[in-house]
Amino acid sequence: MKNATKTARRAAAAVLFGAAVIAAPAPVLAQSLDYYFPQAAVADFDPAIPTPEAFLGYPVGTHFTRHDQIIAYLRELARLSDRVSFEEIGRSYENRTLSSVVISSAANQARIDQIQRAHAEVANPNGGALSPDQPVVVGLFYSVHGNETSSGEAALLTAYYLAASRSPEVLDWLDKAVIVIDPSQNPDGRDRATNWHNAWHSNPPSSDPQDKEHVEAWPAGRTNHYFTDLNRDWLAVTQRETRAKLEAFHRWKPNFQIDFHEMGAGSTYYFKPSPSSMESPLLPKAAYEWNVTLAKYHAQALDGIGSLYYTREVFDNFSPVYGSTYPDFHGGIGVTVEQASSRGLVQDTANGPLTFPFTVRNQANVGLATVRGAVAERAGLLQFQRDFFRSAIEQGRRNASQAYVFGDAANAGLTGQTLDLLLAHRIQVYPLNERITQDGRTYEPGTAYVVPSAQPQFRLIHSIFDKTPPTNGGVYGSTSYSVALAYNLGSSGLRRVPAYGGAVTALPAARGGISGPDNAYAYAIDWRDLNAPQVLSSLLQQGVRVRSAFEPFTSRTQGGQTEFQRGSLVITANGQSLDAAALRQAVDKASRDAGVVAHALSTGQSVSGVDLGSDNVKIVRAPRIALVAGEGVNATEIGSTWFALSERLKYPATRLDPQQLGRVSLDNYDSIVLSGGRYENLGQPAIDALKAWVRRGGSLVAFGTAARWAQANGLAPQAEREERERSAPDRRDYADRQSVQGEQRTSGNALSADADISHPLAFGLTRRDLFVNKETDVTLTPVADPFANVIHIDANPQVNGYLPESLRKAASGTVWAQVNPVGSGNVVLFADDPAHRKYWLGTERLLINSLFLGNHLSTSGRR
Repeated sequence: MKNATKTARRAAAAVLFGAAVIAAPAPVLAQSLDYYFPQAAVADFDPAIPTPEAFLGYPVGTHFTRHDQIIAYLRELARLSDRVSFEEIGRSYENRTLSSVVISSAANQARIDQIQRAHAEVANPNGGALSPDQPVVVGLFYSVHGNETSSGEAALLTAYYLAASRSPEVLDWLDKAVIVIDPSQNPDGRDRATNWHNAWHSNPPSSDPQDKEHVEAWPAGRTNHYFTDLNRDWLAVTQRETRAKLEAFHRWKPNFQIDFHEMGAGSTYYFKPSPSSMESPLLPKAAYEWNVTLAKYHAQALDGIGSLYYTREVFDNFSPVYGSTYPDFHGGIGVTVEQASSRGLVQDTANGPLTFPFTVRNQANVGLATVRGAVAERAGLLQFQRDFFRSAIEQGRRNASQAYVFGDAANAGLTGQTLDLLLAHRIQVYPLNERITQDGRTYEPGTAYVVPSAQPQFRLIHSIFDKTPPTNGGVYGSTSYSVALAYNLGSSGLRRVPAYGGAVTALPAARGGISGPDNAYAYAIDWRDLNAPQVLSSLLQQGVRVRSAFEPFTSRTQGGQTEFQRGSLVITANGQSLDAAALRQAVDKASRDAGVVAHALSTGQSVSGVDLGSDNVKIVRAPRIALVAGEGVNATEIGSTWFALSERLKYPATRLDPQQLGRVSLDNYDSIVLSGGRYENLGQPAIDALKAWVRRGGSLVAFGTAARWAQANGLAPQAEREERERSAPDRRDYADRQSVQGEQRTSGNALSADADISHPLAFGLTRRDLFVNKETDVTLTPVADPFANVIHIDANPQVNGYLPESLRKAASGTVWAQVNPVGSGNVVLFADDPAHRKYWLGTERLLINSLFLGNHLSTSGRR
């Protein structure tokens, strides 16, 4: 019935769009299609299927297509063609449609659920013999970086070609393949870029690289709403776009997947294979051999249209954080392709004028070549995926850790966060059924979970729980991706698999809310829980007076004697604007929403430790927070702070442009955050205003290069650095420059550090040992105040990821986080972004403490 309906719609469309096609000058339409698909004659296309040009009203490449227009066209293809199905899989933060488009033959579409189940069996190591008729699955993923705009236009052309072409080759593809298209992984960023380019378009277009059309304003369109680089979020899954995309990915687990990108205008076209130094030892060598095999199809396509390209020189094939390597950890062959970007309709380059249509043509032809290669290599790709998951189980059996255990009764929020992440990645996880002590931690049934190594997802399990494997030198991007280290997760590798229960298939119900009698003297909430700050945020916004315990105490609760560590929240019934019933309702709802237990206490006298009326149980202010966000600021870094406040805590913050710092009254804010970036253009009036504001009691939080800037401009003390030994410069061969320079990157690493967990900045941490992210070469030297240097990188730090010896030495023994008292206020410095890429939850807690406890971070800052 579905296909019959589509046939009728196609007939109607043939009249509507056929008229449009006939009315248009034939050479224009023919030239458009001939340019993008020189190998195909116009007669090969079904006239009932509208071209993108007929639907949009302009030729592809003459205008930048908005996301809603892309979605509308793909919906129309699905309405008219029995080869195409369209599914909305979610919404972006700015409420734009996230979609998955599946294209295959009409016969395959009629049994698509059956094909999907059969493909899931390909990834089942214990599955039966592979069917010779099983279609190969091709993933074409576009526009993860929103201002890499050629791929979005190519998605339209590629979908049209597959929906409309009647050539024998395409009909064969559709019989033997299922093509899964994500047309716009980052719709918010794409529209930001699209609107910019369209707004600054001129006629004729300017090819000057300095023209405004080619130079986007901050924050540009690369990132999503919260300035997240979605290409680096596949493993951490912090963003709603990523979660929706993963759901679609795991339904199909493509055998061959392309992630379409752009690079500098002066380049040509890049596709894998990557350099051998950038290969992961976790993956079978055959995965990289497949890159070589499949590269020939991309080369043939670009040879056919005379486009320049290169391979093997750059870009990772190492870390599962990327869209081109996550498939590699699932038995697929993931490929990054990079097209030189025109960043507008035409731009002058050393290679001559680079036009937008030229970039789109390359991407469209590589997309078709991907389908061609997958179909030609179908049997081998399907067998490789089956063998991949079988070898993963065997690799897990040989792993030193036969299982990983995690969970913390005092931090149910982080335990749940980890469990949720594992389920998103389809990792088998089970409740722990026996008490275990390992690495100084005790894991209890009821609060801990087990992840056996011998399972199909072992390679991803290793990526989450274990240290990152060594590399053969420098790599393109972040080399440390261990989620457990970033979470500061209580987890351990085990030499045997402990007793466990039935598989966990969904998150257990949160055990939040009030525990204890109705007539409470006070309520206490353990600050160690990841979600405790969410409770604080909710209560402060309701005008509830909340205190924080700066010393531990033990109280009698409904569950017995309960220890509350430093930072724990105390809400007394007395001294509130709400009556007892309304206060209980507010505390219960806030803690229930956060999944955190609020213990009702019947007395202010503690069993041990400080009593609730102690001066060490301090009032927490509702901070007025400003985030400096604008030209020159590192958008990704300030976006992490914005996301932590907006999405995790639901707490308001003002976004100030850097140029406003010297013009607005800073007394409207208690805390101001400066992320990494360039602040050289801030005038002296702005610097003076910040200094005066801090002295009056403000708390300035600065990290990365902003910390260096703050010290250089007298906002925080700057200790004298020792003179480094001077030596004659090294002499190196010019031919080695690329590899040597690559090895000098920090590239994102985790370094072991020591935390003063008695300091308010570190409240919530349970152990002194901590791993911190090292993304920059910024180091902080100790200041004179012996209590100010809160986080120290170890003198001989463990390094997770690749870090050259010179940079390791430079970071060794330095301060990573410190509090500098200045007048009645303070300046909090972090050497790197404490909320790095929105998944470094262990150090994100320090950021939250710096904002909510800012007036208690130093004795001179009390007020």
